[in-house]
Amino acid sequence: MVKKKGKKGKKKGKKKQKKVKEYDPPKYELPEYEDPDIVTPKVELTIKLANPVNEVLTLKLSDIPITTRVEYIRQKIAAMHQGAVSEIMICRDRFNPEEAFDPTKTLEKCGIISEGEVKLFYDFKPVTNPLLV
Repeated sequence: MVKKKGKKGKKKGKKKQKKVKEYDPPKYELPEYEDPDIVTPKVELTIKLANPVNEVLTLKLSDIPITTRVEYIRQKIAAMHQGAVSEIMICRDRFNPEEAFDPTKTLEKCGIISEGEVKLFYDFKPVTNPLLV
């Protein structure tokens, strides 16, 4: 014979009240959010061909943030030359191949940190294609 288990009796008494957890004030003062698009300094770039210097191969870019990579500028120069250039080297204020910017770095890491006008000089090697000969 199987014994039936009975229901356990409910405890009668006071109901437990849930403890309301109050939030502590933050321990640290949070800084106010600053939009990077507004706060980041912007420069006016004047990019000239190093040799021969002429006004036809001058590129002007305005409102470029200093967080822009040098590769972006190289792409703009290649587009100006319609893709007929390779191995573009960019320098600041004067052209010296030993002081060429690294294309993976930003303008800020290359030493351009303040707003204003910046002059860059570039040189390249033309694309050699046997079909053009």
